Amino acid sequence: MMWGEAQSGADRADVEAEQGWDAEQETALFLDRHRLDQGSDNRAVVLYAIRHPDSALGREVARRTDGGVRLTTEDVAALRPLLRAHEEAGRGHGAWQRDLGVQAERLESLTSDARQITSDFTSDMAALSRAQRGEGDANGTTKDVAALLEQLIARIARTERDLAELSGSIATLRDRIETAPRDPDVDPLTGVMSQTGARRLIAELPDQPHGYALATCGLDDLDVIEARYGRSVADNVLRTFVATLRQSCQGVDIIRWEDNLFVLLLRGRPLAQLALMMEEARAAMLARTLRLRGSGEPIGVVTLSAGVAAGMGVPMQDMFDRAEAFRAIAGAGQGNRVVSRA
Repeated sequence: MMWGEAQSGADRADVEAEQGWDAEQETALFLDRHRLDQGSDNRAVVLYAIRHPDSALGREVARRTDGGVRLTTEDVAALRPLLRAHEEAGRGHGAWQRDLGVQAERLESLTSDARQITSDFTSDMAALSRAQRGEGDANGTTKDVAALLEQLIARIARTERDLAELSGSIATLRDRIETAPRDPDVDPLTGVMSQTGARRLIAELPDQPHGYALATCGLDDLDVIEARYGRSVADNVLRTFVATLRQSCQGVDIIRWEDNLFVLLLRGRPLAQLALMMEEARAAMLARTLRLRGSGEPIGVVTLSAGVAAGMGVPMQDMFDRAEAFRAIAGAGQGNRVVSRA
């Protein structure tokens, strides 16, 4: 599926770990690659398919673009009824998601404001200390100190109001998350299939007439990232990882198996093709520069390791165990490898 082509290291922009995957940007790139105009109708169809690759619309776009085929204007027109059906089915839930998104953006903004206030407060305290130690006219120094104190008092009052609003937003967001309806077929963090959502696909694998290839993969140092920067940054790194897999592994079913373990399935294609895709994903992940939002601090190189196996008429568990054995070899030492044969 032509969701995206791997960019070279020279023209790939730094990816913020706090930002992760950008569906809007990927939609624009998709339309450009397929030579479709950027009109709202085209954008709506492609954006939904990108955000929901396992929906009927997402799968149909994947089928029509399999093998590098471009999507046409006629294709998009034929796909619009699927989009309307999805919108009707999820109207109530969609409104809730939009509302939650607004709350989340507001919370992020307030958090950023709070950090800025803290930084400014520290700067003002340093200026006050310098003024108290200053030499020269005593009256001038006293006036400077008084002016700084007035500014600090005003800033403290604003801080109290902003933090009270921030606290209320956190409580509201927590309540919404706790009462949120969840789709067990979709992983809520990354948007790919969950184990539950992949059950029917897995059951059909031994009957694939041309066999299938399976890869297991994960990030090498996600635990280190979480220990240093916290769970939220680690989650956003995972989202970036999945975005990389989407771009490099077109036409592949991606399943979040558990935590930092993902399973990729390519039906009717040889092992070499999936192994090449995983190599492209490994190289693309290695070339990314992940930075923290706000400070811009780089979090260091983030790599993946993967194992790839293939077979025909073989139950998924057998293939999974073989791929995991290869992944263990790939992850030994510093990792950053793809192994498809011992």
